[in-house]
Amino acid sequence: MYTTDFSKAPIQGRAEALVIVEGRSAEREGVIWRRRLRDRRVTGELLLFASVERAREVAARHDGRTKLLLAETRGYSNGIWRADPEPPPGEMAHNPHFAPVAKERAEGRTPPLVAEPTRKPKRLTTPIPPPSHTIFDTASMFVGATRYTTPLAWAVTSRIWGRMTGKMRRMPDYCWHGIYWEAPWTLGTLANFSTRDALIRFARMPEHRHLMQWIVKDTKNADAGFIRLFASEEELATVEGRVAHEADGRGTDVGARGPVAAVPGSVLTTDVLSGRAGEKPKSRGIEVRCVSSELEFLEFVELPGRVSDPSREVPVLESTLRSWWKDKHAHESKVELLLAYRGGMPVARAVTHTSSALDAKLNSRLQLFGAVAAADAEALGAIVGAVEERAAKTGRRELLGPVTLLPNQVGGVITSGFGERGFVEGAWNPDWVPGAYEELGFTTWNESATWIARLEQGRLGQIESDAFTAPTEAELEAAGIVIERASRLRFARDVARQRELVNAAFAELPYYTQISPTQMREATSGLVAIIDPAIWVFALDAKTRAPLGFLLCVPDVTRIVQRSSGRIGARQLLEIWRQRREPREAVLTIQGTAPDARGRGISTLLGRTVGEALIEGGYTALRSTYIGLDNPASARQLSRMGGSELHSTVFYRRPVGSRSSQSADTPIAGQQQGTNQGEQP
Repeated sequence: MYTTDFSKAPIQGRAEALVIVEGRSAEREGVIWRRRLRDRRVTGELLLFASVERAREVAARHDGRTKLLLAETRGYSNGIWRADPEPPPGEMAHNPHFAPVAKERAEGRTPPLVAEPTRKPKRLTTPIPPPSHTIFDTASMFVGATRYTTPLAWAVTSRIWGRMTGKMRRMPDYCWHGIYWEAPWTLGTLANFSTRDALIRFARMPEHRHLMQWIVKDTKNADAGFIRLFASEEELATVEGRVAHEADGRGTDVGARGPVAAVPGSVLTTDVLSGRAGEKPKSRGIEVRCVSSELEFLEFVELPGRVSDPSREVPVLESTLRSWWKDKHAHESKVELLLAYRGGMPVARAVTHTSSALDAKLNSRLQLFGAVAAADAEALGAIVGAVEERAAKTGRRELLGPVTLLPNQVGGVITSGFGERGFVEGAWNPDWVPGAYEELGFTTWNESATWIARLEQGRLGQIESDAFTAPTEAELEAAGIVIERASRLRFARDVARQRELVNAAFAELPYYTQISPTQMREATSGLVAIIDPAIWVFALDAKTRAPLGFLLCVPDVTRIVQRSSGRIGARQLLEIWRQRREPREAVLTIQGTAPDARGRGISTLLGRTVGEALIEGGYTALRSTYIGLDNPASARQLSRMGGSELHSTVFYRRPVGSRSSQSADTPIAGQQQGTNQGEQP
């Protein structure tokens, strides 16, 4: 039942404020309960306080990210934890109605009844989407507990619990949840949401309502319970009419508990409210920071899913991003991860780096940038401005990007085909992005296109060419070659053979830089788990067995990577393995022929070998990484299969200082001073 008296509730229910801190807090004074937590790879602590003032002090003094939430005046208590005389303490009873959502409150409507019948909870089969929020995006938090009578009651609860939490994790405003135990039979729940209305909607789920009704129908299943709701001051301003603190810390809270004065010397700034403690708010727009903490790295990884279309965007693998951040990569220069914040929320990201090999190839001093994602043109301008500021300080002459990390790896911006999803080793971006780069003074460079061949016509024999018929022995003998498929058992040898051929075949391209053995191993890390040996083939000289050409296609695992936000673990590997039994698509990542072997039709013969394997393997489409518009010979392979252009792609280039930089408004806090190869000859 609703109450404002929590004197008989457990200590968690008597807290007036809580602070979520990144890392560990050394504070002990005033902390009445604490719990360590982990939000994916971010560790932190939840600190509960009886004093709002003390909670503010701790939030302001902590070095890492913090989130301050205050308890709503009214909560819920039941059974032997109830201090109010009605209904009699010790009895379990329902609230008449749920708490209202914002629209119901504004319209004066009565919320639904808690005790009305509800449908039986259903098991959901749709996959749980990647999280779009971290715990530091919390604006409303549920803290509660139920004292069960026996372990049998736990077992009954567990039948619904998994379905309830699974549905909660599918909510777009879900941030985090956890449980805690108190002896002997008490189980507590912690649930965080980015809006208060989302928390109220969770409470109204059939699964949650079913458990509530079962728990309070008598004292056989449970004999006590409590719920406290904690919210940001902005949320409380709408719920209880409180006045949030001004940036100078002089405001007061006007609520049922009376005024709460701000603490001198521990100003509650806008940044504290948004989760960044101990910093003064920026008076202008956007702040760009070098990623320095695990939480910032997590925000960097998940930003594309927040600001773009996650069904079309292709995330960079988290393992790759982490290797850049921890400087455990094969790239020749240090890679810095930049993250732009507006109002405490991440809105843009990029990596910035250099390459002396590419400098020599293009006869310039280039500042490279890549892995770009931005919420809008203003955010993109801020992150580019920060990159340009770094370039100016280190004497760089030009900006070039987006390249991840080099033009002969992954990168580019698509300028058409926005309705078609991206794919692994390819780019995708919203339709406003090309215009935003042009507004920033960039010009296009290395115009290319990706391709797609729908294989249904080949399967039905409707393609007039022999693109889906493997070459005969006579044709191979006439070309003086034999074709050999790749092998998982000989994976290391095949990778080394491919590096040799790639470096020879692509050396003449204007942007190509030689791949070292270390870079090749890094680029092909994990490839052995997804390859289909039938569609990765080599052409060998019939007499000397020297490698002359290659064609590498891989099963398209884009959807799996998108669902996991770029994380590849045991679950994703199992999905890839299961995918083999179903119709699937493939990606032509790279093909080439050694210069001294061109003119013998090797590329066509390799393509026909793979074309037949694609049909026999049940593949439904073949996508190709970008092919230069000045390289029609490579596009001919896809044309023979009935293919067409999918996305137009470009890179962007601009002299440093050619356009007034936005970096004056976007300082980089903490800045240090100081394989797609789609061009196929």
